[in-house]
Amino acid sequence: MMKKTGLILMLWVLGYAAKAQEVRWDTCKFMTYNVLNFDNTGNDKEQYLFEVVDSMHPDILIVQELIELSGAIRFFDSVVYKVDTNYAMGTFINSFDTDNGIYYRKDKFAFITNTPITTELRDINEFQLKHIASGEEIYFYSLHLKASSGGTNADQRKREVDSLRKVTDLLPDTTNFLIVGDFNIYDSNEDAYIALLDQDNSGYVLDPLDGLLTTNWNNSSNAPYHTQSTRIESFGGGSTGGLDDRFDMMLHSQAIEDMGGMTMVAGTYHAIGNDGAHFDDAMNDLPNAVVSASLANALYMSSDHIPLVANYVFEYVADTSGNVDTNVAVIEQKAPQFRVYPNPANEFVTIQSDQIISDLAIYAADGKMIFNEAIQSKSATINTNTFPKGIYVAVMQTNAINYRRVFVKN
Repeated sequence: MMKKTGLILMLWVLGYAAKAQEVRWDTCKFMTYNVLNFDNTGNDKEQYLFEVVDSMHPDILIVQELIELSGAIRFFDSVVYKVDTNYAMGTFINSFDTDNGIYYRKDKFAFITNTPITTELRDINEFQLKHIASGEEIYFYSLHLKASSGGTNADQRKREVDSLRKVTDLLPDTTNFLIVGDFNIYDSNEDAYIALLDQDNSGYVLDPLDGLLTTNWNNSSNAPYHTQSTRIESFGGGSTGGLDDRFDMMLHSQAIEDMGGMTMVAGTYHAIGNDGAHFDDAMNDLPNAVVSASLANALYMSSDHIPLVANYVFEYVADTSGNVDTNVAVIEQKAPQFRVYPNPANEFVTIQSDQIISDLAIYAADGKMIFNEAIQSKSATINTNTFPKGIYVAVMQTNAINYRRVFVKN
């Protein structure tokens, strides 16, 4: 399949940074959260939800189990807007059963559309937004699949995923999209999970935890990745049993993996408050090694699910002179294929290309150039021991064209 780097690209000629422009990177945090039947009464848990959201300050928050428009508005007014008045609420569409909502920082993102995908139980919502600085568009598919174990329920989850794949398979393979929410999937052998990752068409997704879990997710060896249940006692309509299921996920498209204008920051995907030591136990059974006692209790009281977060970097060129850039060119050609590894880097990072790299520069997240050499080779290995931890951009010149790839230094 042709990757993002093999399509029509917006590329900058060598002189693009002639003191009037800067390459910049905006790191954004995405969060998904099943808030357990949040209705217009607030269920007396707004203070706890506020503490959870405030601890993360996500740039985009996708929520499941809202109850109708009144619940979505109350969640915005009593939780999200209290965290930061820069948040806005995306268009809400009421569905059968519970609903999906999206909240975003309006100084960073512009909301475009909400398109429901009908399934036999709950709608899956396609939220389309644009990152303002870079112009990158991104789709979020928020879902809450059929719950409970057993073949009948697993078959229904598969049919719901099939409805979603009919939509994502129509997207160009350069599309940035995530499928997020409460999947209610028990293990990697379940047909719904297999269908999500099936690469027969372009609408598949990748799992950031691929290779880290055993096939059966419901066991102690997978304890750091469980998201449900926060509780061992029954209250507020939530499930019990302690943390023992990986129901919540954030899966992303190949385009994001291919490291173009939007890239996931490796190592940032995690379940908030899961320290790996609470298998079959309650979230607020102290000690908790990764969050405060107060936040552990807020997670316990808010929902029977804990939220997921991950960071994504958007790359863009800022014109610092105020003039129109005359060096920008749209070039229709097959772009070079690059490999940047290991990513995250430790002592060294290696950059390989199928074409000769004439020059290589590396920039820190603040735009400062920290490495610049003539290469004249298809491969270069750079010692990163002196690089501080953080996000870096490698700028490779081939045939007088600059190409960029993001990597992380641990």
